Amino acid sequence: MDYEYTDKWVTPWGGMLQMKRLLDKTGIRKVLEELDLPEGRSNHRINAVSMAESFG
Repeated sequence: MDYEYTDKWVTPWGGMLQMKRLLDKTGIRKVLEELDLPEGRSNHRINAVSMAESFG
């Protein structure tokens, strides 16, 4: 992947594509799914793996 510097403004989502590619390439989702992560009890709970990925 090529990178270059620019004077253009960048959105807050500027690096999300690269982050998604990194997560896919490393297989972190599979590793997280194998862990014994705590599960929420609320009807509106968010899957622990999805939550961990969102912080990446």
